[in-house]
Amino acid sequence: MIFPLIGIILGIGYYSLILIITWGLLHLHQYNSNKEPSVSIIISARNEEAVINNLLDSLTKIKYPTKKYEVLLIDDDSSDNTYLIMMNYANKYPNWKVLKHKKNETSLKGKKGALTLGIQNSKGDIIFTTDADCIVPQNWIKSMASCFEENVGMVLGHSPVEKGKGFFNLLQRFDSLCEASAAAASTYFNKPSHSNGRNLAFRKRAFYEVGGYNNISQVGTGDDFFLSQLIRTSTKWRFIYNIDPDSFVFTKSDSFSKKFLNQQLRRNSKAFYLTLQFFLIASWIFLFHLFLVILLFFPSTMRIFFILALIKFFIEFLPVWRGAKIFKQKNILRYYPLMWIAYPIFIIVFSLLGSLQFYKWK
Repeated sequence: MIFPLIGIILGIGYYSLILIITWGLLHLHQYNSNKEPSVSIIISARNEEAVINNLLDSLTKIKYPTKKYEVLLIDDDSSDNTYLIMMNYANKYPNWKVLKHKKNETSLKGKKGALTLGIQNSKGDIIFTTDADCIVPQNWIKSMASCFEENVGMVLGHSPVEKGKGFFNLLQRFDSLCEASAAAASTYFNKPSHSNGRNLAFRKRAFYEVGGYNNISQVGTGDDFFLSQLIRTSTKWRFIYNIDPDSFVFTKSDSFSKKFLNQQLRRNSKAFYLTLQFFLIASWIFLFHLFLVILLFFPSTMRIFFILALIKFFIEFLPVWRGAKIFKQKNILRYYPLMWIAYPIFIIVFSLLGSLQFYKWK
């Protein structure tokens, strides 16, 4: 049968990719400088009254010269008390400001319109973004700003899921770890595979060089991801992934709900908008896993299946182990065998469904 040969070829390519990721992770390092650029933190929130207080509380504890940063809170057409909560905080701090964004006044989909409004009204040279359900550390600005060397246009940061109870929380934490590991490793080669708006910083100059979000206005999600891809493909700016624990922005763990399903579908709806390079890599990964499943259904190819799966088990452990060490999550390694089975199913299912655009933006 031709299936075993195809499976072996796909396996060699996939294992090579995993080794490249591991190599990138092994060569990352922290940046420690005394740079203090002017910074604008921009938060876009829509109907987040249940969670936004925790974020705003954490922002009040930031350690950075007050005159060198501002907080711009953008109410993205909320129908709850989000705007009032924002105003309550902003009235207490002179470097905070609240703006209202009306979705019917822009052609930009998702939160791109609200973020653009914030950037247009910002004073800082560096734009920071995070989400309403996150908590930022005290030295967040200092740590991220230290990575902005002269030729760096964007700094990517880690946003781990808070530790909780149960299998579902474990799956989310493992997902966060794997995504961060792939993003950090690819950023070492200046080709970031992901960027996370929960913890992201970029030069305002780089944002305007690529036309802001105008070239990706038709896409309802992925403002962070597509902006990083535009900067990568259209400019000469470099990227850095910040592995300093002082920069980690924690996010709440979600329960299995309609909201969570929509979030996952949005995250995985970008397949047909990827650059050719990343589309081919994603397709190769998908085909390898598909052929593994096919081999499982034929007695004559069962031996090849177990050989490929065994190699896969051990070689995938390398970047997971290294990533867990970098991102201070070594306790998750004890669950690796369980996640090794569950996580690919989780990713493939949501990638396929997300590609069909079956999601709703709140």
